[in-house]
Amino acid sequence: MPPWRALVLFSAIAVGATTAIAVLCHAKGWTVTSPAWAILSPLAMWAPALARLVTRATVDRGFAGTLTLRRLGVTGARVILEPLALPLMVYSAAYFIAWSSGFVQLSPGDGKWTTGARIAANVAVNLAILLPVGTFTALGEELGWRGYLQPRLDAAGVRFSVAVVWLVQLAYHLPLMVGAGYLGGGNLLATAVLFAAADLPVSFLSACLAYRARSLWPAVFFHSFHNTISQWLFPKFFGGGDESLLLGETGVLPTIGYVVLGVAVLLALRREGPPWAELARSARPIM
Repeated sequence: MPPWRALVLFSAIAVGATTAIAVLCHAKGWTVTSPAWAILSPLAMWAPALARLVTRATVDRGFAGTLTLRRLGVTGARVILEPLALPLMVYSAAYFIAWSSGFVQLSPGDGKWTTGARIAANVAVNLAILLPVGTFTALGEELGWRGYLQPRLDAAGVRFSVAVVWLVQLAYHLPLMVGAGYLGGGNLLATAVLFAAADLPVSFLSACLAYRARSLWPAVFFHSFHNTISQWLFPKFFGGGDESLLLGETGVLPTIGYVVLGVAVLLALRREGPPWAELARSARPIM
């Protein structure tokens, strides 16, 4: 039987949390660039983890087939390498196209990183800070999305489970776009459409990585690497377009890249298997 009560409660908590944060930001005039966002961002990103905790403690106490954090994964080094390679490929291609077309210019550190040693030092120091923090905040979301909601829907045999998770994620992010300027907020409709188009293949790829590894960690790493690469790494090296609809976290070019990757993986999965239901079942712990 589809776990509709669990889905409704989980969604209400996750979306309710970001809605409350968005309303507060709108009332105070805060955005994702305001100092207060350093506190509000972790609260928002851990809302799905809270939704998972409350849902399993109330209306879904019998479900125990969540993806584990107790092991890194059965796919060896691919647990980290694949989540790193995917966003690197997407944003390398996107920024190369934009650079070669003249939309952005190479300008490491806004032109302040003038030597190889300075570039290496700044990248090393910033990544040493950003990656642990980004992994912690990504963990909060992934405990909800891939750690609970995705396997819960698959365990119940819900068709198009990835699309259901994607819709909940979209509802969770939309208030922050409206009330806190998430993803720029310049053209809200275009921003929301691009986010939706990119997030569907990203949701699918995240679930595939986690299911194949039989661990939640690849999804956490993918989320963390995506955020760091899209929000900091490439914008720090290129100037003139990182805030436009062309680039950025879910710009036109990165969205196309993720769609291409998602379709390629989907076709490979259908051709080589295993079927999605079997893949999901093999990832759940044996009770």
